Amino acid sequence: MSPGLLTLRGLQAADLPGLMALQVQAYGAGFVEPSAVMAQRLAITPDTVWGLFDASGTMRAYLLAYRSVSGAVAPLHQPFDPAPRPTALYLHDLAVHPSAKGQGLGPRLVATALALACDEGLSGLGLVAVQGSQPFWQHLGFALSRPAAASQASLAGYGEGAAYLWRSLP
Repeated sequence: MSPGLLTLRGLQAADLPGLMALQVQAYGAGFVEPSAVMAQRLAITPDTVWGLFDASGTMRAYLLAYRSVSGAVAPLHQPFDPAPRPTALYLHDLAVHPSAKGQGLGPRLVATALALACDEGLSGLGLVAVQGSQPFWQHLGFALSRPAAASQASLAGYGEGAAYLWRSLP
């Protein structure tokens, strides 16, 4: 499968079963968020959730993001609301099917989010790196940062080794 043959499109409610299946395959049970929470994310942020689909319509990767503020961390397994006056884009969940790893799908989705953030004049992108993914994110221009004091408990909810990363935009 060539990454160029994949179709990028916004996610919809009908994509939820594929998203949930991919989430289990990509992360394992510990990071699987409830389907009701994921459905809420798709519903309230339809222009910042994207998937890459192969010719058969199978989701190979997805990225869930939402408008936020610098230093804010969304709690794991909980609903969230986009910031009323956003200054940043928060990348909450990037998942790539294990058989598609190393094919550039993650960076392709991040580039989509980066373009949106630049178009909207946002100051940067934030995220929580888990499961040893920090080198991947650093390769994409993200650096360790300190989350807002109000987000310390949310960051701790991601478990040992979780780190907040930030990428400033010009």
